[in-house]
Amino acid sequence: MATITYSKPATNPVVSNLIAGAIMGLLTVTSAVSFGKVIFAGDLASVLPFGIGLLLFSSVIVSGVVGSLSSYPPLVVTIAEVTIPIFALLGKQVVEDMPGASAEQKLLTFVATLVVNSFATGIIFLALGKFKLGSFVRFIPYPVVGGFLAAIGALLLIAAFGSVSGLSLQPFSIAAFFQPNVLLQWFPALIFAVVMFVLPQRIHHVAVYPAILAAAVALFYLALSLGGISIADATERGWLLGTVPSGGLYQFATVQAFQQANWSVVFQQLPTMAAFWLVSSIALLLHINGVELVASRDLDLNRELNAAGIAWLIAGVGGGVGGFASAGENALSHELGATRRIVSWIIAAMCLAMMLGGAPILALFPNFILIGMPLLITIEFFNEWLYEAWFKFSRSDYAIILLIVLITVTVGFLQAIGAGLVAAIVLFVISYSQLNVTRRVSSGAYHHSNVLRTSEELEILEAEGEQAYIVELQGLIFFGTANKLLNQVRDRINHEDLPPVRYVVLDFRLVSGLDASAVLSFAKLKQVADQKQVHLLYTHLSAQAKRQLEQGDCLDENDPFCHAFSDLDRGLEWYEQQILLRHTPQSENSFSSPAAALASHLKTDFSDPKQVDRLMDLLEQRHLNEGDCLFRQGDLFDGLYFVAAGQVSVVLELSDGQMKRIRTYTVGNTIGEMGLYRRTVRIASVIADKPSVLYFLSSETFERIESSDPVLASNIHRFIVDLLAERLQHREEELKHLLESV
Repeated sequence: MATITYSKPATNPVVSNLIAGAIMGLLTVTSAVSFGKVIFAGDLASVLPFGIGLLLFSSVIVSGVVGSLSSYPPLVVTIAEVTIPIFALLGKQVVEDMPGASAEQKLLTFVATLVVNSFATGIIFLALGKFKLGSFVRFIPYPVVGGFLAAIGALLLIAAFGSVSGLSLQPFSIAAFFQPNVLLQWFPALIFAVVMFVLPQRIHHVAVYPAILAAAVALFYLALSLGGISIADATERGWLLGTVPSGGLYQFATVQAFQQANWSVVFQQLPTMAAFWLVSSIALLLHINGVELVASRDLDLNRELNAAGIAWLIAGVGGGVGGFASAGENALSHELGATRRIVSWIIAAMCLAMMLGGAPILALFPNFILIGMPLLITIEFFNEWLYEAWFKFSRSDYAIILLIVLITVTVGFLQAIGAGLVAAIVLFVISYSQLNVTRRVSSGAYHHSNVLRTSEELEILEAEGEQAYIVELQGLIFFGTANKLLNQVRDRINHEDLPPVRYVVLDFRLVSGLDASAVLSFAKLKQVADQKQVHLLYTHLSAQAKRQLEQGDCLDENDPFCHAFSDLDRGLEWYEQQILLRHTPQSENSFSSPAAALASHLKTDFSDPKQVDRLMDLLEQRHLNEGDCLFRQGDLFDGLYFVAAGQVSVVLELSDGQMKRIRTYTVGNTIGEMGLYRRTVRIASVIADKPSVLYFLSSETFERIESSDPVLASNIHRFIVDLLAERLQHREEELKHLLESV
């Protein structure tokens, strides 16, 4: 039933709940009788009263049990319409698999099939609830779910017309379809279904459904009266439900069914039942999500699964079937003012009363209403999943819906489910292959490591930067995206109009996983790199990804052209060092001492190089071994440091105890220049990466310089300002190019 907003009268809560229970009970009874006529058709039509009693019994159980155990007190629970065509299919298959059996044995075998199905469904629901798998429905592709529901509508349409007396759909005959007596059975049903679909969308009132039902019955009997047709004549023509045995409709036949059923036929229905279990699980959770929207509150999905599982098991004991909440019915109940569990109890009571003493009333029930109710559900499903879906889904997703419907009608429901899932997976793979696994591409000209280089070194790196092709990866890398990445890197290596690439950096920080086919693509990339003598640098590999690449012969620690680094920063540092070594292989050894090396660097940056010697006389020399700490995060600022030899890194101590490298300083760089002015605590620690020599300008010494040697102080200030400006300009250019490469 479609979800529609209704205007509701102002009544007190007790009256609202009684009205809601009565109206929903009437609709539930009507649906149970209508569904019985759909399921118990063809060779089972002779036992239709038994089938109606079975569904009324099932309605009593599901309304009473689930309504009492649900996390949402006013929940309306009935036999689910999505399960009806599968029940009808099971009945038809049982009859066809027993051509020479008696009608009684066919019925008992069908009942045994329903019992097995109910027990299995209940156990599955309980297992899903126990292991808290209520959210698994979110992993089912939405177009596949839509295809399931549209296919249910198609099966319901076939089943509804199959219940029309005198009409055979196998093979379909247009002439038989328009025979006068047959036409007078299905055409009024179609009109009734259309009115039930259209009118509530135009008239938003809680009484619209009961009013349509009452008007349809009244018009039917008015037409009989005006035409001079008696009740017996109408029954003979198939316009009424027909003679129903007096007394209670329900008969307990579980024990007899287990004794006399043809169990080989029952087991032959397992594939169809398996499809039923899947569809029921999906439908239950989807409808509960719909009820959450109606009620504007969260429901406990696992509790609802447990409640439904218990109801299915109890119904199975009695030979019946289970059910679950419908979003449309609960929308109507909510608008009627339902707030308490008494609503579900009233529904159960009305179904029980009809089951025990409603046979005379059912005998007078117009057939077109019973056929029209399934047609109404078909129209609703087709409208949502074949018409409205055209405007909501992409054409490929819509094609999946159509594919499932067509295979359901022509081949079978289970095959349609398999085909739909396969089609969805194939489309997902194709669509995901179109995604760019490359998050960002850059070169070494502007993307540098956190090692703070001198101006001369930066000029070299920027001039030679196109030798490095830096690719930051993202997402899942599988055969589609991996092959795309392979072609991308190979095209850059072989590009004749661009500077040659000697280093390819692949950053895996945002990669969620690799599959075997992706490893094969990386193996091909290694072959290309070996042929061209290009270094492959893998950075930020997870333990699993590293193991996969090693097993696929993509990564070997003894390979001179294949390297792995803990993160992108370390990989870029290694590449930069290779570039600088080729240009200045003896940069640190060309000076007689660290002091001479530092003085040489400072003279290139000081506005007055003569002041450098005066500054060097005021500095204190500090020696650090590898791993020694110069100062720690949180220490008070006490002065400025100049790196004369070796290398030190600024590291941030995180709350979880890990150390994150922020910057690395080499010869000629300064540490703590901002603190010289702000005099704050140290915001990070500095640790020596290798044996290093630094020169220290204390805060007290700097203050003496400012008071006694203003020329030297001016040179120091200018040096620091130029240094900070140069670093800021470099970062701005790097950020600009990184943003352009996104």
